[in-house]
Amino acid sequence: MEAIDLDQAARALESTGFNFLRRSADLQLSMSGARWRLVERTPAALTFRALDAAGDLLPDEMKLDLADVERITWDRLPKQQSRSQIRFHLHSGELWTFSGHVDATLVP
Repeated sequence: MEAIDLDQAARALESTGFNFLRRSADLQLSMSGARWRLVERTPAALTFRALDAAGDLLPDEMKLDLADVERITWDRLPKQQSRSQIRFHLHSGELWTFSGHVDATLVP
């Protein structure tokens, strides 16, 4: 697992759709049935929108307040060459994980 900066994470997350998993501070795990892509970045937040099967944006959206983010990491599963995880570690102990195929030029 490597630390990455917000610019690296944003470039990767706006490039394609990702599966989304959320682990709460009390270790409960939930996974979204939708794929998500970063559609807006402001100094205060990242906004993600769900994608349909064709890759078109749906109205469902979620925001991540950047003030809540302690650090951002990236890794690749050991047995896979192209599937990566971008993780937002929040001060609360919550973990947001975006999992998908990332172009190797976008991450370390």
